[in-house]
Amino acid sequence: MAGRCRNIAFTPTTLNERNRLVTTVVAVVFGAYRLDAMRGLAFHFVLLLFAFTSRSMAQAIPSLPEPDKDPFVGTWQANANKSRPKLDKVNASYVRTLSRDGDELVFSSRMKRAHSTGFSENHYRIRCDGLPHSVQCGEATCMSSCTYVSANRVEGDTEAFGKMLHWAREVSPDGQELTIYGYADKARKKIESVQVNDRVK
Repeated sequence: MAGRCRNIAFTPTTLNERNRLVTTVVAVVFGAYRLDAMRGLAFHFVLLLFAFTSRSMAQAIPSLPEPDKDPFVGTWQANANKSRPKLDKVNASYVRTLSRDGDELVFSSRMKRAHSTGFSENHYRIRCDGLPHSVQCGEATCMSSCTYVSANRVEGDTEAFGKMLHWAREVSPDGQELTIYGYADKARKKIESVQVNDRVK
């Protein structure tokens, strides 16, 4: 009798433990599934938010002009007399050539060396998307960003040699002059220099 009682008492306990174990396993598996599902939903939400934000930013920034209609494309020679302050002989020798390769602006420049014979040249490509990009600055490397605020005006910032330079390039309505403004402030309210360049071709 005692043995039977022990068996009768043991059997329900074992079943209960098994039931609890099965319930726990199901809960863990279902919980993990729900967690993965929630993570998936969160991931898709982040992607949608990024796409919406990117689209909003793209709409806020004016589109680049077509390469064959970009007024900056061409070769430009610095004009010492029109510039302020007036350029010295070295800076007056500055010639820059701008072209487009898709959305990229291709920049080349040449200027006489100040204390030796020969010329100093710069060559680089940059996307004017408002983000900083590594560009050539003589024999060094600078970080520069630019944005087309209109078809004939580009504004940018360049970090060079421990200093942040704020500037804007603007092509005249007739397309014959490229003026480069240097500013003392990021808001571009205080003009420090004006370099005028004549179109060569």
